[in-house]
Amino acid sequence: MKNILIAVTGLTPQIVTETFFCLAKQKKITIHEIYIITTSRGKEVILGKDKAKNTPDVSLKSEIDQMCAKWKLPPPKFEANSHVIVAQEESLELNDIRSDKDNMLFPNKTAEFIRKMSEDPDKVLYCSISGGRKSMGVHLTAALQIFGREHDKLLHVLTSEENEFKGFYPLNTKQSKELELSEIPFVSLRPLLADAISDKKFSSLKFTEVVSLSRAKLRELSEKNFLIIDLQRSRLVYGNNEAKLERVEMGIYYLIYELKTEGQLSLSREYLESKEFAHRLKVFLEETFRRYFDEGYKTAWFNKGFEIADLRPKFSNIKKKVCTLFPSKELAEPFFISDVINVYGGKAYGIKAGVNRYRVNPAAHNQ
Repeated sequence: MKNILIAVTGLTPQIVTETFFCLAKQKKITIHEIYIITTSRGKEVILGKDKAKNTPDVSLKSEIDQMCAKWKLPPPKFEANSHVIVAQEESLELNDIRSDKDNMLFPNKTAEFIRKMSEDPDKVLYCSISGGRKSMGVHLTAALQIFGREHDKLLHVLTSEENEFKGFYPLNTKQSKELELSEIPFVSLRPLLADAISDKKFSSLKFTEVVSLSRAKLRELSEKNFLIIDLQRSRLVYGNNEAKLERVEMGIYYLIYELKTEGQLSLSREYLESKEFAHRLKVFLEETFRRYFDEGYKTAWFNKGFEIADLRPKFSNIKKKVCTLFPSKELAEPFFISDVINVYGGKAYGIKAGVNRYRVNPAAHNQ
């Protein structure tokens, strides 16, 4: 995996070296490349060419190299001509973020860049929002919410008022302890947009159009957010998609759902292997699928109950079929029969989705 630090900056490029230091020195995370999204003036500051008295007169590149040498850190790949991203319209580069037009151009560029970087599954994005105008951090956060993956990170770095804006990186252990890196949780909407992102036309959308599409997907999800258990046809239905289950699979899935409605949020291995569970499944199959219920088939498990080794392949088959109903695994995952629920130190099984996420179409009892 390649770890990529992405930051927004304005007149204080120090936040880049501070964030890098926290990741590389404090967190022991090797950062392979650094990218900065900024304005045309911000780029001048990064190069050490800005004429204002309160901006650095040295290049960020030289400070990164010096910091890595002093603290014995692996130097990241960072070149101003390829790793500094400036929003521009045609040949005109954005100088500052002030007007409504600026606040459309900058997020367009930010979203375009984050989308492109997130296409590589072997890259982890560490996105720092500490620099630049507040709106720049907001735009980076919004882009990561739309395109970010589960393993990407949103970060904010803080230092003491005494050290703020003075140097590019800690010069001693005392100063290093005054640097704090916070990880900010974010909600990833990428699973909702999985189909759209894979469409070549998506890359040409402006940020406002991506936001509109995200809102539409959320509305669509809220309008059809029930997983329908159709007992009559032995299938699961979500929106316009359906997945056929074998009758025993449907019986197992429905019983775990039904037990949850009765207050049993998780089921122990002992219960699933018990004769009680096997008997309840037998009764369900006889009542629901009576015309197709094979007396010889049920005797193999009915007299002694299941073993968990018999159930796991069925859980896996159900999982695969549930996945076909949703645009991404992340959206499907709450509806799996999960074996990662721990109860009193032991493993138990259950469905994470609340019972309010389901609707049941009963069987007609004429099968």
